[in-house]
Amino acid sequence: MRISELVERLEKIEQNCSGSTREDISLLIDDLIRHDLQMAKLLKETTKGMMNQFKEDENFVKFLIAEGIKSGSIGES
Repeated sequence: MRISELVERLEKIEQNCSGSTREDISLLIDDLIRHDLQMAKLLKETTKGMMNQFKEDENFVKFLIAEGIKSGSIGES
């Protein structure tokens, strides 16, 4: 179940509540949304880091192949 689905369900419950229960549910909804935003940011940063590493690795492999072809240690195909 996604966070957005949980929030929707909690909002329906919140509409039928009053007093401190309503406030507690509102705080819980805010916490869930904040957590979801933090996780989305972390995922974006992690994905970006992985893509940068992949590009570096790909460039290194290309360099090794080019140098191997130049030196004759591997054949060009």
